[in-house]
Amino acid sequence: MRVKSLLSARYPTVGRDHLLTHARSLMRDLGLRMIPVVDEGRVVGVVTRESVLTITSTKSNTLVRDVMESPKIVFGLDEDLWATLKVMLELDEWYVPVVSPSNRYEGVLEIDSFIRSALLELSEVRRLGLAREYMSVNVEYFTPEDPITKLWRKMIRMKYAGFPVVRSEKDLKVVGIITQHDLLKKGYTRIELESESGPRSPAKVREAMTSPALTLKESGDLFSAAELMARNNIGRVPIVNDKGVLVGIVDRSDVCRAYLKLKSR
Repeated sequence: MRVKSLLSARYPTVGRDHLLTHARSLMRDLGLRMIPVVDEGRVVGVVTRESVLTITSTKSNTLVRDVMESPKIVFGLDEDLWATLKVMLELDEWYVPVVSPSNRYEGVLEIDSFIRSALLELSEVRRLGLAREYMSVNVEYFTPEDPITKLWRKMIRMKYAGFPVVRSEKDLKVVGIITQHDLLKKGYTRIELESESGPRSPAKVREAMTSPALTLKESGDLFSAAELMARNNIGRVPIVNDKGVLVGIVDRSDVCRAYLKLKSR
């Protein structure tokens, strides 16, 4: 199979001289983590969700060119599909611009497409492996009372787009999830400049988090996690024990690794 078989054309593009607030609105409304920057049909960069969260206000004059990044990788239409998935997993790059043989922008190869492919191919057997076999343990988490600034610093440092939210440091029952998209929807900007001390109380995680979180039991199959991700356009699912206590987490890359393992048999 070739890249063009799973190519997504749903991504809008922006130009270098577009206002960054325009890219922000597209990401917020369409739930995107990346938008290609295209000039005269050629990919010249990408704008990420982290970039748009640096806008000072909805009236900012910042241009796309001021924050866009060079894409880590660009795929061609006729590259081998499974080879490209391996590269995406190695680079931890979930959304990659795709170009034609003449180097013109054609669309985006997104990791979500592989998940939808797995769901379709395995719809009868409904098995990918147990969640506990693929989940990450020692999971980073936040509580509802943690400040948004603390969350943002950890997102930047660890390059994570979201974290589970637990009831408290002593009670790790999952009560929600907090993601960059949640921050975008709530209109947070220049988060790194917000003070955690001063006349105003800092914004808390509880003000932006999504609750309740969609979770999966550790005895559940990864196929069910893939269904939750595809159906709800989410990137991660907390794994809990029978009491709802956080024991791990799986994300899109875990599902795709399990799918690749299955395909290689």
